Amino acid sequence: MLGNRTIETKKAPKGARGAERAPVTARARFREPGLNPFNVELFDLSSTGFRMVTSFRPQIGKHIWVNLPGLQPLEAVVRRADGNNYGCEFVHPLHVSVAQHLQAKLRGQ
Repeated sequence: MLGNRTIETKKAPKGARGAERAPVTARARFREPGLNPFNVELFDLSSTGFRMVTSFRPQIGKHIWVNLPGLQPLEAVVRRADGNNYGCEFVHPLHVSVAQHLQAKLRGQ
């Protein structure tokens, strides 16, 4: 619980994820090195990664940079794809308190 707001989390199958994720609703921008940035919708976020939806199709294993609200660009790796949904892992995980703050801030925007 942050303040008087409760953050719902979903546990992934054991060994599949490094941290609990929380549903968020936010817009962000991502880019591959050397390319223009693209808009994305974020749907969940944890200290170790996020899920985004975009019409641009990054390849699994590709390093990208994502701009989350209020943070400097963060490097991530595309780990899985399902249609236009992409699961990405931060190269350097967020501090747990930073992730919790973002989860609370981006919930239901």
